[in-house]
Amino acid sequence: MFKKNYLNKHLFLILFWLVLGFAVWIQIKDEFNALQALFHTSLIMVSSIVVSQWLSDRVLPEAIKTRQMKPFVLKAIAFVIILAILIGGIDYYFILTKEGISNRERTDLILTHFYQAIPSSLLINGTACGIRFYQEHADIQRIHGQLQQNFLESQVKFLQDQVNPHFMFNVLNHIHILMKKNVEMADYLLLKFSDILRYQLYECNQPLVLLTRELQYLQDFIAIEKMRWGNELDVSCSWNQSSKDLYIAPLMLICFVENAFKHVNRLPNQKGSIELSCVEEEGKLQFNISNSYQDYPQLASTGHSGIGLENVKKRLELQYENNYSLTIHKLDNSFTIQLTIDLNS
Repeated sequence: MFKKNYLNKHLFLILFWLVLGFAVWIQIKDEFNALQALFHTSLIMVSSIVVSQWLSDRVLPEAIKTRQMKPFVLKAIAFVIILAILIGGIDYYFILTKEGISNRERTDLILTHFYQAIPSSLLINGTACGIRFYQEHADIQRIHGQLQQNFLESQVKFLQDQVNPHFMFNVLNHIHILMKKNVEMADYLLLKFSDILRYQLYECNQPLVLLTRELQYLQDFIAIEKMRWGNELDVSCSWNQSSKDLYIAPLMLICFVENAFKHVNRLPNQKGSIELSCVEEEGKLQFNISNSYQDYPQLASTGHSGIGLENVKKRLELQYENNYSLTIHKLDNSFTIQLTIDLNS
Protein backbone atom coordinates (compact mmCIF):
# COMPACT_ATOMS: atom_id res chain seq x y z
CA MET A 1 0.00 0.00 0.00
CA PHE A 2 2.84 2.38 0.88
CA LYS A 3 4.64 1.65 -2.38
CA LYS A 4 1.48 2.23 -4.38
CA ASN A 5 0.81 5.59 -2.70
CA TYR A 6 4.43 6.61 -3.17
CA LEU A 7 4.35 5.76 -6.88
CA ASN A 8 1.09 7.62 -7.40
CA LYS A 9 2.41 10.74 -5.69
CA HIS A 10 5.86 10.74 -7.33
CA LEU A 11 5.01 9.19 -10.70
CA PHE A 12 5.79 12.33 -12.69
CA LEU A 13 9.10 12.81 -10.87
CA ILE A 14 10.10 9.18 -11.48
CA LEU A 15 9.27 9.54 -15.17
CA PHE A 16 11.37 12.71 -15.31
CA TRP A 17 14.43 10.95 -13.88
CA LEU A 18 14.00 7.98 -16.22
CA VAL A 19 13.74 10.24 -19.25
CA LEU A 20 16.71 12.33 -18.10
CA GLY A 21 18.85 9.25 -17.54
CA PHE A 22 17.99 7.90 -20.98
CA ALA A 23 18.79 11.29 -22.57
CA VAL A 24 22.21 11.42 -20.85
CA TRP A 25 22.99 7.86 -21.92
CA ILE A 26 22.02 8.60 -25.54
CA GLN A 27 24.40 11.57 -25.65
CA ILE A 28 27.46 9.69 -24.39
CA LYS A 29 26.94 6.11 -25.57
CA ASP A 30 28.89 6.72 -28.81
CA GLU A 31 31.87 8.27 -27.01
CA PHE A 32 32.50 5.41 -24.55
CA ASN A 33 32.03 1.67 -24.37
CA ALA A 34 28.80 0.29 -22.87
CA LEU A 35 30.18 -0.14 -19.35
CA GLN A 36 31.75 3.31 -19.25
CA ALA A 37 28.60 4.93 -20.67
CA LEU A 38 26.47 3.20 -18.02
CA PHE A 39 28.88 4.18 -15.24
CA HIS A 40 29.09 7.77 -16.52
CA THR A 41 25.29 8.07 -16.71
CA SER A 42 24.86 6.55 -13.25
CA LEU A 43 27.27 9.03 -11.65
CA ILE A 44 25.55 12.00 -13.28
CA MET A 45 22.11 10.75 -12.29
CA VAL A 46 23.10 10.06 -8.68
CA SER A 47 24.67 13.50 -8.37
CA SER A 48 21.65 15.17 -9.97
CA ILE A 49 19.14 13.32 -7.81
CA VAL A 50 21.00 13.97 -4.56
CA VAL A 51 21.55 17.69 -5.18
CA SER A 52 18.19 18.54 -6.76
CA GLN A 53 16.15 16.47 -4.31
CA TRP A 54 17.93 18.07 -1.37
CA LEU A 55 17.03 21.46 -2.83
CA SER A 56 13.43 20.56 -3.66
CA ASP A 57 12.61 18.34 -0.66
CA ARG A 58 14.42 20.20 2.11
CA VAL A 59 15.17 23.77 1.13
CA LEU A 60 12.07 24.59 -0.92
CA PRO A 61 9.41 23.34 1.57
CA GLU A 62 11.13 25.24 4.36
CA ALA A 63 11.16 28.41 2.24
CA ILE A 64 7.46 27.98 1.45
CA LYS A 65 6.65 27.36 5.10
CA THR A 66 8.58 30.42 6.34
CA ARG A 67 7.74 32.51 3.25
CA GLN A 68 11.39 33.42 2.77
CA MET A 69 11.74 33.09 -0.98
CA LYS A 70 14.59 35.58 -1.50
CA PRO A 71 17.09 33.53 0.56
CA PHE A 72 15.82 30.45 -1.29
CA VAL A 73 16.77 32.01 -4.65
CA LEU A 74 20.34 32.51 -3.42
CA LYS A 75 20.47 28.95 -2.12
CA ALA A 76 19.07 27.65 -5.40
CA ILE A 77 21.83 29.44 -7.33
CA ALA A 78 24.40 27.79 -5.06
CA PHE A 79 22.86 24.36 -5.68
CA VAL A 80 22.92 24.97 -9.44
CA ILE A 81 26.61 25.81 -9.28
CA ILE A 82 27.35 22.77 -7.09
CA LEU A 83 25.59 20.41 -9.47
CA ALA A 84 27.30 22.02 -12.48
CA ILE A 85 30.68 21.47 -10.83
CA LEU A 86 29.83 17.83 -10.10
CA ILE A 87 28.64 17.17 -13.66
CA GLY A 88 31.70 18.98 -15.05
CA GLY A 89 33.99 17.00 -12.76
CA ILE A 90 32.45 13.70 -13.87
CA ASP A 91 32.83 14.66 -17.50
CA TYR A 92 36.41 15.73 -16.81
CA TYR A 93 37.23 12.35 -15.26
CA PHE A 94 35.90 10.40 -18.23
CA ILE A 95 37.53 12.73 -20.77
CA LEU A 96 40.89 12.03 -19.13
CA THR A 97 40.35 8.30 -19.66
CA LYS A 98 39.93 8.69 -23.39
CA GLU A 99 42.95 7.96 -25.56
CA GLY A 100 44.16 9.89 -28.57
CA ILE A 101 43.21 13.29 -27.23
CA SER A 102 45.78 15.99 -26.90
CA ASN A 103 46.12 18.18 -23.85
CA ARG A 104 44.80 21.14 -25.82
CA GLU A 105 41.69 19.17 -26.89
CA ARG A 106 41.16 17.95 -23.35
CA THR A 107 41.25 21.49 -22.01
CA ASP A 108 38.77 22.68 -24.63
CA LEU A 109 36.46 19.74 -23.92
CA ILE A 110 36.63 20.32 -20.18
CA LEU A 111 35.66 23.97 -20.57
CA THR A 112 32.92 23.10 -23.05
CA HIS A 113 31.42 20.43 -20.80
CA PHE A 114 31.60 22.68 -17.75
CA TYR A 115 29.71 25.50 -19.48
CA GLN A 116 27.22 22.99 -20.84
CA ALA A 117 26.70 21.66 -17.33
CA ILE A 118 25.42 25.02 -16.06
CA PRO A 119 22.17 25.11 -18.12
CA SER A 120 21.78 21.36 -17.55
CA SER A 121 22.08 21.89 -13.80
CA LEU A 122 19.65 24.79 -13.97
CA LEU A 123 17.14 22.66 -15.91
CA ILE A 124 17.45 19.70 -13.54
CA ASN A 125 17.12 21.74 -10.35
CA GLY A 126 14.38 23.92 -11.82
CA THR A 127 12.34 20.92 -12.92
CA ALA A 128 12.74 19.15 -9.58
CA CYS A 129 11.69 22.31 -7.71
CA GLY A 130 8.80 22.88 -10.11
CA ILE A 131 7.46 19.39 -9.54
CA ARG A 132 7.90 19.74 -5.80
CA PHE A 133 6.21 23.14 -5.78
CA TYR A 134 3.27 21.67 -7.69
CA GLN A 135 2.99 18.87 -5.12
CA GLU A 136 3.19 21.34 -2.24
CA HIS A 137 0.52 23.50 -3.86
CA ALA A 138 -1.71 20.45 -4.41
CA ASP A 139 -1.24 19.43 -0.76
CA ILE A 140 -2.07 22.96 0.41
CA GLN A 141 -5.19 22.98 -1.75
CA ARG A 142 -6.20 19.57 -0.43
CA ILE A 143 -5.68 20.65 3.18
CA HIS A 144 -7.54 23.91 2.53
CA GLY A 145 -10.41 21.98 0.97
CA GLN A 146 -10.49 19.61 3.93
CA LEU A 147 -10.54 22.54 6.35
CA GLN A 148 -13.41 24.08 4.42
CA GLN A 149 -15.29 20.79 4.53
CA ASN A 150 -14.61 20.44 8.24
CA PHE A 151 -15.86 23.98 8.77
CA LEU A 152 -19.08 23.22 6.90
CA GLU A 153 -19.59 20.00 8.84
CA SER A 154 -18.96 21.76 12.16
CA GLN A 155 -21.44 24.48 11.22
CA VAL A 156 -24.10 21.92 10.37
CA LYS A 157 -23.29 19.95 13.52
CA PHE A 158 -23.62 23.14 15.54
CA LEU A 159 -27.03 23.76 14.00
CA GLN A 160 -28.11 20.19 14.66
CA ASP A 161 -27.05 20.25 18.29
CA GLN A 162 -28.69 23.58 19.05
CA VAL A 163 -32.33 23.91 19.89
CA ASN A 164 -33.31 27.37 21.00
CA PRO A 165 -34.50 26.95 24.61
CA HIS A 166 -36.82 29.93 24.20
CA PHE A 167 -38.36 28.43 21.06
CA MET A 168 -38.70 25.01 22.73
CA PHE A 169 -40.22 26.50 25.87
CA ASN A 170 -42.79 28.47 23.89
CA VAL A 171 -43.79 25.47 21.79
CA LEU A 172 -44.10 23.13 24.77
CA ASN A 173 -46.00 25.76 26.72
CA HIS A 174 -48.35 26.25 23.79
CA ILE A 175 -48.88 22.49 23.55
CA HIS A 176 -49.65 22.41 27.28
CA ILE A 177 -52.28 25.12 26.87
CA LEU A 178 -53.83 23.46 23.84
CA MET A 179 -54.04 20.11 25.66
CA LYS A 180 -56.72 21.74 27.84
CA LYS A 181 -58.58 23.47 25.02
CA ASN A 182 -58.00 21.61 21.77
CA VAL A 183 -56.42 18.16 21.99
CA GLU A 184 -56.40 17.64 18.22
CA MET A 185 -54.57 20.92 17.65
CA ALA A 186 -52.11 20.08 20.42
CA ASP A 187 -51.50 16.67 18.85
CA TYR A 188 -50.90 18.32 15.45
CA LEU A 189 -48.46 20.81 16.96
CA LEU A 190 -46.62 18.06 18.81
CA LEU A 191 -46.19 16.04 15.61
CA LYS A 192 -44.83 19.05 13.75
CA PHE A 193 -42.41 19.81 16.57
CA SER A 194 -41.32 16.17 16.64
CA ASP A 195 -40.66 16.23 12.88
CA ILE A 196 -38.53 19.36 13.29
CA LEU A 197 -36.40 17.81 16.01
CA ARG A 198 -36.05 14.53 14.14
CA TYR A 199 -34.88 16.24 10.96
CA GLN A 200 -32.56 18.64 12.75
CA LEU A 201 -30.93 16.06 15.00
CA TYR A 202 -30.89 12.90 12.89
CA GLU A 203 -31.42 13.56 9.19
CA CYS A 204 -28.79 16.25 8.60
CA ASN A 205 -25.73 14.06 9.03
CA GLN A 206 -24.86 14.24 5.31
CA PRO A 207 -23.22 17.11 3.41
CA LEU A 208 -26.39 17.36 1.29
CA VAL A 209 -30.02 16.51 1.88
CA LEU A 210 -32.99 16.29 -0.44
CA LEU A 211 -34.42 19.70 -1.21
CA THR A 212 -37.90 18.26 -0.68
CA ARG A 213 -37.03 17.31 2.89
CA GLU A 214 -35.38 20.67 3.62
CA LEU A 215 -38.46 22.54 2.41
CA GLN A 216 -40.73 20.29 4.46
CA TYR A 217 -38.63 21.17 7.49
CA LEU A 218 -39.18 24.88 6.79
CA GLN A 219 -42.91 24.33 6.31
CA ASP A 220 -43.14 22.52 9.64
CA PHE A 221 -41.28 25.33 11.37
CA ILE A 222 -43.54 27.96 9.81
CA ALA A 223 -46.66 25.97 10.71
CA ILE A 224 -45.64 25.99 14.36
CA GLU A 225 -44.86 29.70 14.34
CA LYS A 226 -48.16 30.53 12.63
CA MET A 227 -49.99 28.57 15.28
CA ARG A 228 -48.12 30.33 18.06
CA TRP A 229 -48.73 33.81 16.66
CA GLY A 230 -52.33 33.20 15.72
CA ASN A 231 -54.17 36.33 14.51
CA GLU A 232 -51.31 38.64 15.46
CA LEU A 233 -49.39 37.82 12.31
CA ASP A 234 -50.19 37.36 8.63
CA VAL A 235 -47.99 34.72 7.00
CA SER A 236 -48.14 34.13 3.26
CA CYS A 237 -46.09 31.30 1.72
CA SER A 238 -45.80 29.88 -1.77
CA TRP A 239 -43.85 26.73 -2.61
CA ASN A 240 -43.05 25.30 -6.02
CA GLN A 241 -40.54 22.57 -6.76
CA SER A 242 -40.27 21.09 -10.25
CA SER A 243 -37.43 18.61 -9.64
CA LYS A 244 -37.66 15.98 -6.93
CA ASP A 245 -34.08 14.68 -6.95
CA LEU A 246 -32.21 17.87 -6.09
CA TYR A 247 -30.01 18.23 -3.04
CA ILE A 248 -29.09 21.22 -0.88
CA ALA A 249 -26.80 21.85 2.07
CA PRO A 250 -28.84 21.11 5.22
CA LEU A 251 -30.19 23.91 7.41
CA MET A 252 -29.07 26.55 4.91
CA LEU A 253 -32.36 28.48 4.80
CA ILE A 254 -33.67 28.21 8.33
CA CYS A 255 -31.75 31.24 9.64
CA PHE A 256 -33.59 33.53 7.19
CA VAL A 257 -36.96 32.18 8.30
CA GLU A 258 -36.08 32.39 12.00
CA ASN A 259 -34.94 35.98 11.70
CA ALA A 260 -38.12 36.96 9.88
CA PHE A 261 -40.27 35.65 12.74
CA LYS A 262 -37.93 36.96 15.40
CA HIS A 263 -37.78 40.52 14.10
CA VAL A 264 -41.25 41.02 12.63
CA ASN A 265 -42.81 44.15 14.10
CA ARG A 266 -44.76 43.63 17.34
CA LEU A 267 -46.27 47.05 17.93
CA PRO A 268 -49.64 47.16 19.72
CA ASN A 269 -52.68 47.27 17.44
CA GLN A 270 -50.48 46.64 14.42
CA LYS A 271 -50.48 43.30 12.64
CA GLY A 272 -47.14 42.00 11.44
CA SER A 273 -46.66 40.25 8.13
CA ILE A 274 -44.25 37.78 6.59
CA GLU A 275 -44.18 36.81 2.92
CA LEU A 276 -42.17 33.84 1.66
CA SER A 277 -41.70 32.52 -1.85
CA CYS A 278 -39.65 29.44 -2.66
CA VAL A 279 -39.50 28.38 -6.32
CA GLU A 280 -37.25 25.80 -7.93
CA GLU A 281 -37.06 25.49 -11.72
CA GLU A 282 -34.49 23.44 -13.63
CA GLY A 283 -32.20 23.26 -10.63
CA LYS A 284 -32.33 26.98 -9.82
CA LEU A 285 -33.72 27.73 -6.38
CA GLN A 286 -35.18 31.20 -5.83
CA PHE A 287 -35.86 31.87 -2.14
CA ASN A 288 -37.38 35.21 -1.12
CA ILE A 289 -38.59 36.19 2.32
CA SER A 290 -39.64 39.57 3.71
CA ASN A 291 -41.08 40.76 6.99
CA SER A 292 -42.51 43.98 8.30
CA TYR A 293 -40.45 45.57 11.02
CA GLN A 294 -39.83 48.61 13.16
CA ASP A 295 -36.26 49.60 14.13
CA TYR A 296 -34.81 46.34 12.84
CA PRO A 297 -31.76 45.22 14.92
CA GLN A 298 -28.34 44.25 13.68
CA LEU A 299 -28.27 42.02 10.62
CA ALA A 300 -25.98 39.57 12.29
CA SER A 301 -28.59 38.67 14.85
CA THR A 302 -28.89 35.13 15.99
CA GLY A 303 -31.91 32.90 16.11
CA HIS A 304 -31.67 29.39 17.50
CA SER A 305 -29.35 28.64 14.56
CA GLY A 306 -26.81 30.68 16.52
CA ILE A 307 -24.70 31.65 13.53
CA GLY A 308 -26.47 34.74 12.18
CA LEU A 309 -26.71 36.07 8.67
CA GLU A 310 -23.00 36.80 8.37
CA ASN A 311 -22.04 33.20 9.03
CA VAL A 312 -24.76 31.97 6.69
CA LYS A 313 -23.05 34.05 4.01
CA LYS A 314 -19.80 32.26 4.79
CA ARG A 315 -21.51 28.88 4.49
CA LEU A 316 -22.98 29.88 1.15
CA GLU A 317 -19.58 31.02 -0.10
CA LEU A 318 -17.86 27.81 1.00
CA GLN A 319 -20.60 25.48 -0.21
CA TYR A 320 -21.65 27.14 -3.48
CA GLU A 321 -18.87 29.65 -4.27
CA ASN A 322 -19.92 31.52 -7.45
CA ASN A 323 -23.13 29.53 -7.91
CA TYR A 324 -25.35 31.68 -5.71
CA SER A 325 -26.45 35.26 -5.22
CA LEU A 326 -27.69 36.84 -2.00
CA THR A 327 -29.34 40.25 -1.79
CA ILE A 328 -30.59 41.96 1.36
CA HIS A 329 -32.92 44.95 1.11
CA LYS A 330 -33.78 47.11 4.10
CA LEU A 331 -36.59 49.56 3.38
CA ASP A 332 -38.56 51.89 5.62
CA ASN A 333 -40.98 49.27 6.86
CA SER A 334 -39.80 45.93 5.48
CA PHE A 335 -36.76 43.71 5.42
CA THR A 336 -36.27 41.43 2.40
CA ILE A 337 -33.82 38.66 1.59
CA GLN A 338 -33.47 37.28 -1.95
CA LEU A 339 -31.38 34.16 -2.40
CA THR A 340 -30.71 32.27 -5.63
CA ILE A 341 -28.77 28.98 -5.65
CA ASP A 342 -27.80 26.83 -8.61
CA LEU A 343 -28.32 23.36 -7.17
CA ASN A 344 -27.01 21.69 -10.33
CA SER A 345 -23.43 22.78 -9.54
